[in-house]
Amino acid sequence: MTCIAGLLARLAPEIEAQLKPTLAGLAGLFVRGYLPQLWVFSTGTERATLVVDAHGNAKVTLGTVEPVDVLIIASHDTLSTALEVANGLRSRDSPISGQIDSQFYTGKGETAFNFLRSKLGV
Repeated sequence: MTCIAGLLARLAPEIEAQLKPTLAGLAGLFVRGYLPQLWVFSTGTERATLVVDAHGNAKVTLGTVEPVDVLIIASHDTLSTALEVANGLRSRDSPISGQIDSQFYTGKGETAFNFLRSKLGV
């Protein structure tokens, strides 16, 4: 597993733990409308996809899985630092230098990104 994929895989259980309880009851009807989600993280030399299915299960796959909801592009150093902060491996005060470009291919992807961006450090 590559660096970015490994850092994303460390976040997957936490994403599931936060998402699955929201899928029950009336609120679940609203949340389910935003699933599944496929987010591709690209450093130019490395690509990994965070897949969250309709049941709230999260997994990471190397490469790109279609259809993409969100594409996040950054240098390896920038993206790995952001994900290390999200994983608690670095302080939230750690500077993240560099640009993180987010491209949205679906409205549901953009909405989910705006809700989760601080959690992922991007």
